[in-house]
Amino acid sequence: MNILLYRIRALLVAVPSVISVIHVSPSFYAFYTACVLLALLLIKSSSLLPKFRNLLLAAEFISFAWFSHTYGGVLFLLLFSTLIASFRGRPDRMYSILWSAIGLTALIACLQSRDPQLLLTAALLWITSAAILYASKEYEEKHHQIEDLYEALAASHAELDAAKSRMQEYAMQVEYQAQIEERNRIAKDIHDDLGHRLIRVKMMSEAALHLFDADTVRARGTVEQIRDQLQDSMELMRRTVRRLAADGEKDIRRYALDRLVEESAAGLGITVNFQVTGNPRPLYPSMELILFKNAQEAITNAVRHGKATSVTVDLDFLASSVSLTIANNGSLPEEPIEAGLGMRGMRERMALIGGRVEWTKTDRFSITTTLPLLGG
Repeated sequence: MNILLYRIRALLVAVPSVISVIHVSPSFYAFYTACVLLALLLIKSSSLLPKFRNLLLAAEFISFAWFSHTYGGVLFLLLFSTLIASFRGRPDRMYSILWSAIGLTALIACLQSRDPQLLLTAALLWITSAAILYASKEYEEKHHQIEDLYEALAASHAELDAAKSRMQEYAMQVEYQAQIEERNRIAKDIHDDLGHRLIRVKMMSEAALHLFDADTVRARGTVEQIRDQLQDSMELMRRTVRRLAADGEKDIRRYALDRLVEESAAGLGITVNFQVTGNPRPLYPSMELILFKNAQEAITNAVRHGKATSVTVDLDFLASSVSLTIANNGSLPEEPIEAGLGMRGMRERMALIGGRVEWTKTDRFSITTTLPLLGG
């Protein structure tokens, strides 16, 4: 762009100088040529010395006006070369008007002794050229703004892709940790509950063997207790196997809230109502896991601490967030609520994803989990 601008300016100096040489006396050819070379040197200096741009522009207007006034012809076109240069740095509106006015004054000064029609034509040409250059400058500025916006958009898109990749990686880590946690819980259930039951069955079997000859009635009662213990152990084993087995869609929807509602109602013997409001949309697996774990903890606490018989689960999709509210009809805590392990676990899960946990106690105790939605 700088090379093209210099060539245009050089042509606006060289061509009028060649055309106007017919008005120069042969005795002044050497001085005239030197003036033309100095004019070319001046416009070259404007390109090489941008720090002195304003000073060189003023020197061009003065020297070109004197040159045109002295030798006549079409040398006034040299001033148009300086006009182009004044718009080179994309100046603001007042700066552009100032330089255009200075140049117009120099143009009128050098043509004041010429034909008034030529003066009027040159002035109109000057104003038109200045308007075109200003419009071109505005267009170029908007073009640069669009390019900057496009670059910013591309950078934002790259950041969004990176954030999406991090979120997917985080979701995979959360699911992996959830699998480990589930396996550890199953191992603990087998060790603590099933193992304890089997030890009791073994001891009761030994007692029944000693009672068969001495007390048949007590031996029969002991065998019945063994049968009941084995029945409970079988039920526990079935539940453990169901958690371990990959059962198609059920395994995929392991952390679905509606499934939690069904299992809680059946396993705890309470009434659980579930409803979804707002504009439902797919959630990241990590968010599903957090909602599932918090709902599971809240339902368990409602039955364990509040002796609740009815629980409502409300999942509300808002514009930029999703909230899960668990309310129950259990007894309200009289003392200030202190966060135990379960509550602290909820808060820790919230801290990982930028959500929050709140609880209220009015006519019913409720706890609300709120998660931000990406892109909301």
